[in-house]
Amino acid sequence: MKPRKVRCYRGYASVPARWNIEVFYTVPDMYLIKLFTCIECGEIFVIDFENPSFAGKTAQEIAGDTVCPKCGKPLRETIRPYPENFRTDDGREGHFEPERIIPPDSESFVKDLWELGV
Repeated sequence: MKPRKVRCYRGYASVPARWNIEVFYTVPDMYLIKLFTCIECGEIFVIDFENPSFAGKTAQEIAGDTVCPKCGKPLRETIRPYPENFRTDDGREGHFEPERIIPPDSESFVKDLWELGV
């Protein structure tokens, strides 16, 4: 696992009794760079499915024996697609579906994330 810079866009999600929870996402359907989370603690990861060695593999298979650097849980068991699934800072689980419309580049930002499988 190593750090990787990923271009992302901001979204805002909600859970019961809480609104405007910032989440982020990659451009849908254009790249095979996908975000994932450890559903136990909320740490965010990236997997580059354009890597030929990942062909036909699931996120759980790519995570293999890797443990989350934040909570120490095995990612094979805790990894979930992000931002479709996320953990709030107060421990609640939420869900978010990004808009299908791609925002302008001016609304993007670069985030450092852990890349799995490298």
